[in-house]
Amino acid sequence: MYACNYCMPCKNGVDIPLNFSLLNDVYIYQNMGKPSGNYSFLSAKKMSASFCDECGECEEKCTQNIPIRKYLKETRETFEK
Repeated sequence: MYACNYCMPCKNGVDIPLNFSLLNDVYIYQNMGKPSGNYSFLSAKKMSASFCDECGECEEKCTQNIPIRKYLKETRETFEK
């Protein structure tokens, strides 16, 4: 996924590009170790996907038409099992 930042800032403080980067790392490297630790750090800073309220503002800003809410949900499900 892209890290163009058009979706930012998120009104809830979610760092969308960084959450997507962690999800990409899991898929690319098939390893939850480091991404999981980094996701925990994001959670502690209230910047993780779990703070998304699915308002859709990010998708309105997205020039790539990425279904951001869908991928943030997938990020939550991946790291918060």
